Amino acid sequence: MILLGIDTATAMTSLGLCKYGEPPAIVSFPGPKNQLESIGVAVRQLLEQSGISNSQISAIALDVGPGLFTGLRVGVSFAKSFAGGLGIPIVPVSSLDIQACTQGNCPRTIVSLVDARRGEVFYAVYRKVPGGGVERLTDYAVASPENVAMEIESMAESVLLVGQGAIKYRDSFTSASQPLHFAGSATAYPLMPVLFEIAFPLAFSEEFVSPESVEVIYIRDADAKVNFDVRHAFPKDR
Repeated sequence: MILLGIDTATAMTSLGLCKYGEPPAIVSFPGPKNQLESIGVAVRQLLEQSGISNSQISAIALDVGPGLFTGLRVGVSFAKSFAGGLGIPIVPVSSLDIQACTQGNCPRTIVSLVDARRGEVFYAVYRKVPGGGVERLTDYAVASPENVAMEIESMAESVLLVGQGAIKYRDSFTSASQPLHFAGSATAYPLMPVLFEIAFPLAFSEEFVSPESVEVIYIRDADAKVNFDVRHAFPKDR
């Protein structure tokens, strides 16, 4: 099985191509400037360099957010068009889940945070499960870093914060009374190898969706309204 990975949920765009059991080929670049054009070019280059044709791709592993609206719109539109043209499904994965899974061996409670801009963060809380990996304990949410800090303090336990949202607003979180730990910059953005790590088991168990059924994780009301407008701007995404 070969998956094409697309992650445009944050300020860093990542694309990858991975055959199961082999290391992925990955390209990353800052977005969203010229993002749609850059994605198309990068995907073609990945296919050419890997010697893989479009017809060999089994599914698209897609980061569906939460994240920056412009990037998500571009990435999802490209994924739906590409998958629709090939008649292949999409495996949706959350950006917050990807970040949390980088800390699967951590015994502490994990708070995954994506910078939402406007002085806010998208976040969710996780914990390690026996045998490796993590499980999500809360819904995906958006709040100010100060409100998230208050929620963390109410946990009254050691916490690890991961993601660019944690790095950018570090000073807002250090007011908590319990021990706080911060993951490094290497996991500031969702990692493409981890997206594949999550997506392959889902693909093998056929936990995927058709291109037209992809649902993006929009949390803000304003984003939901814009999503409605985008559906009219790209009625078929083909």
